[in-house]
Amino acid sequence: MAVQGNRLPAMEPTDPLYIHPSDNPGIPLVSTPFNGENFDSWKRSVVIALSAKHKLTLVDGSYSKPGT
Repeated sequence: MAVQGNRLPAMEPTDPLYIHPSDNPGIPLVSTPFNGENFDSWKRSVVIALSAKHKLTLVDGSYSKPGT
């Protein structure tokens, strides 16, 4: 996080907790939904999509809880 004068710290776009203005929970993350048979290709698509949004660490368990 960058501190600018007496302003609140700004969150970096690469921070997994950053929510981009174009992020929308109603938009599908991947084009092909999991149908019970296509796990490998579905997983690969989800990992790529989450990596592009810097959110993979939130679901793979490697992100540590931020300091309070």
